Amino acid sequence: MKTNNNIFLALFFLIGSIAFGQENFSFYVEIPDVNKIPVMTHSASGARMTYSKTQNRELDKLVNSYKIYNCKKVFDNSNKSSLQNIYLIECNDLKLMNQLYDRFKQFYPRVEDASAQTLYVPNDFGTTGGYTGIDQEELNYIRAPETWDLLDIANGGSNNVIIGIADNDFNTNHEDLLNRIEVVYGNNNPNATGTNNANHGTYVSSMASANTDNGIGMSAIGFYAKIYAAAKSRSDGLDALSQMAGVKVVNASWGLSSFSPPSITPIVYEGINDRGVVVVAAAGNGLDSGSNSTNYYIPASYKDVISVSAVGHKNYISGSTETFVDSHAYLKNGQIGSYQHNDSIDIVAPAYGVLVANREWGGPYGQYNQDYYGTSFAAPMVSGTVALMFDVNYCIDPKEVETILKLTAVKIDHLPQNIQYYGKLGAGKLDAYEAVKMAKDMADAFGTVEVKDRILYRPWFYKLETAPYEIKMTNNDVTGGSKLKFNARNNIEVLSGDYHPSTGGYIDLSIDSNLALDCLPPPSSSKNTKTKINSIEGNILESSENRLLVFPNPTTGALNIINKDGLNEITISDITGKSVYHVKDLNYNQLQINMSKFNSGIYFIKIRTKTGYIIDRKIIKE
Repeated sequence: MKTNNNIFLALFFLIGSIAFGQENFSFYVEIPDVNKIPVMTHSASGARMTYSKTQNRELDKLVNSYKIYNCKKVFDNSNKSSLQNIYLIECNDLKLMNQLYDRFKQFYPRVEDASAQTLYVPNDFGTTGGYTGIDQEELNYIRAPETWDLLDIANGGSNNVIIGIADNDFNTNHEDLLNRIEVVYGNNNPNATGTNNANHGTYVSSMASANTDNGIGMSAIGFYAKIYAAAKSRSDGLDALSQMAGVKVVNASWGLSSFSPPSITPIVYEGINDRGVVVVAAAGNGLDSGSNSTNYYIPASYKDVISVSAVGHKNYISGSTETFVDSHAYLKNGQIGSYQHNDSIDIVAPAYGVLVANREWGGPYGQYNQDYYGTSFAAPMVSGTVALMFDVNYCIDPKEVETILKLTAVKIDHLPQNIQYYGKLGAGKLDAYEAVKMAKDMADAFGTVEVKDRILYRPWFYKLETAPYEIKMTNNDVTGGSKLKFNARNNIEVLSGDYHPSTGGYIDLSIDSNLALDCLPPPSSSKNTKTKINSIEGNILESSENRLLVFPNPTTGALNIINKDGLNEITISDITGKSVYHVKDLNYNQLQINMSKFNSGIYFIKIRTKTGYIIDRKIIKE
């Protein structure tokens, strides 16, 4: 995650197919006046859409000169007031966005491109290089087998963590994704073919958490983590996924650029983090995705997003491409190439020649392909790791997840092959084992968290506060603008190292015996929550049996409670246990409680459904 970036990038678009077979561009726009919202009508054939009249003749003329396929309000459930009037417009030409802003800024004060390019590059030489079997060295490279030894595999995991993935179409019938992935937002086409972007979500999902230990196909770092999918590579899909119970990490294996710093989506990602959900994004594929390798991509370059770039996990020759272990660069047709490297990168992971689930049968591996390249595949390896971190410790927050990933990464920018990228490959390569182990150590009643052999000089904030028993710091070199805030229940020992941060940096170490793991994980997988999000309007439609949705949390006022089985009784208590709200004998499925006059702080809500099921949740009133 980053502190500040000046984003000035080349503009590019993902051209996708939507209803009526039209080319589709999309953008976010702020529309404070409801009279200026485009309203579509269909012709008798259903193929023509027009715009209803407004009070402004010039505006009508402009909008009617384009084809608008859809206009819907997004981010409805965000607790960020600046997102309450944001709409998504899908149209045939992005010039409409620029003209609305340039000519009618008084009606449309903020606009932002919402198109995206998936960040992967299928190797053009295919899978005809004489392979003899499936190779998943990328999992050994990040120490996946050792990581899995830390899990409660026999009982299906500890905390039933779900990965959210917003991407293009998903083959939910693939043998290694069957009963593992569920599309809950957007209109999915599981049989999409024809372009390399079709079913890109299938590839990405398999990297994050393909069915593992099932005797077929491939393994994935996420092992048993479930996947909720949004069938569109857009920020509103990630936002919707982040509001679903059990989702603790969302993945964006796509990127977008802009001529000016965006003003809408940074707030979206801040809101996702505020919900306690981590955002992981692909950093970009350099020239392979149409930009300079040092450019910044969004959302990866946002401060509330973990940006993932590429590293080679083995010495590998396939066709005209050659990759090298621990090397950020690769050779293609004898020329040096690389994916994104800049000061917004947080971590790197395998992205060259990795195994993915394919969308259809073909090639020597049937439903799989081992010649895919791109940061699209590095990002879900990190997302799968983050899911396991929450599996062993549900209470850590997004900043602590980022801290742990960075404190356990293996530094590689000092190696001879990477020296030209020094300071531009984040904290180093992903070490899934050490990351999950540190998360687990923080949750253990008498665990010891070891911070050792770190060279910290970047202006990054490192936070470890969620109830570690003991922290030991050994052989660390802390300089520059590094900011450390560590808190433990019993003891912090600085055993060796050099700790002299300069202006802007600091080291804050403290002991608090009252620290506790204070969070409520979702119920067991046998009663897994799934809330269906309407693909057109983004409204909540339903929840599964005996489960409910409570949002937004934290809240500044209105608290919404939805349960399809019906609500019977609701009690809210403050942190002392005193009841501050109680209602019973309810006879409906949803309720909105006004908490605007409640004091700021932590509250506990007890909900009894019509079926007699009792659920406890923690609510934060801001």
